[in-house]
Amino acid sequence: MNNKLLVRRNIVGYYMLIPATILFLLINAFPLVYGLILSLTDKNYTKPKSGKFVGLENFKSILHDSEFWSIMGYTIVYTVFVVAFSYLLGLALAVLLNKNIKFRGVFRALALFPWVIPTVVAAQNWRWLFNDQLGFINRTLMELSIIKEPILFLANADLARLSVIIVAIWKSYPFMMVVLLAGLQSIGDEMYEPAYIDGANRTKIFWYITMPTLKPMSIVCTTLMGLWTFNTLSFDNIYLLTQGGPSGSTYVMSIQSYYTAIYRGKIGYASAISVMMMVIIALAVLIYAIAKYTAAIKEQRNAGDVNG
Repeated sequence: MNNKLLVRRNIVGYYMLIPATILFLLINAFPLVYGLILSLTDKNYTKPKSGKFVGLENFKSILHDSEFWSIMGYTIVYTVFVVAFSYLLGLALAVLLNKNIKFRGVFRALALFPWVIPTVVAAQNWRWLFNDQLGFINRTLMELSIIKEPILFLANADLARLSVIIVAIWKSYPFMMVVLLAGLQSIGDEMYEPAYIDGANRTKIFWYITMPTLKPMSIVCTTLMGLWTFNTLSFDNIYLLTQGGPSGSTYVMSIQSYYTAIYRGKIGYASAISVMMMVIIALAVLIYAIAKYTAAIKEQRNAGDVNG
C-alpha cells in the first residue's frame, strides 16, 4: 500500500514538471535545434527564394574566411584577459574584505556595485568617461597637464580593444570576489594555526594553504565567467560601448553573428558562426574534463604508491 502511494506521489510530481519542461524546450531546445538547421541552409532575408539545404558549405566558407579567424582570435584574447584579471582583482578584494576592518560591510556593498548596476547604465557612464571631448578622464588629464591632446579611447582601434576589456573586468570582478570571499570565510583558523606555530610567513601561508583550499571555488568561478564572457557578456559590453567599432576592431564572434544576420540578412551563415561558438565551448569543456580526469587518475596512482 505504501509503495502504491509512493508511486502515485511520484507520478503527480512528474505531471507537475510538464509545464516547466515544455517552457524549457520552447526557450532553449527549440532555438538551438532551429539554429543548427539554419546553419545547414543558405537562408538569406534579402533573397526570398533562399533557404535551400547546402550542408556544410557555410562552415567551409567560415574556415576560409580570414576575417573570421581574426575575430575569433580577439574573442579568445578578450575572454582570457577578462577572466584572468577579473579573477586577480576579485581575489585581492576578497582577501582584503575578509579581514576585520572598519566599515567592512560598506566596502563590500561598494565592491558589488559594478555587478548590480544595469549594463546599459554602466556602458553609458563609461562612454562618457572615455569621451575625447567631454569625458572625465581626458578633461582631468588635460587640466593636470599630463596630456596635451585628448586620448581617443573608443576611436583608436588598439585603445578601443583595451577599453572594452577594462570595462568588462570592472563589470565581472564582483562575481569573482563574492565566490572567493565565501571560500575564504569557509577556511577555519585551525588550518592556519599549525603553519603559524611552524613559523611560516603570510606569503607561504597564502600560497600553500589559502590558494589550494580556494582551488574548487576558483575553478567554478573562472569556468562560469569564461563561458559567460565568451557568449553573452562580450556582446552586451562591446555592442553598447563601440558597436564593434572602430572599423570592426572590437568585433567578437557574437557581434559578428549579430551583424551578419541583422544587417546582411545571411541567417544561415550567422547561424553557422553561432554553431562554431558552441563547438569552441564544447572543445574547451572537453579539454577541461580530460585534464580533470587525468589529474584524478594521477592523484589515485600517487595515493596508491604512498599506501603501498
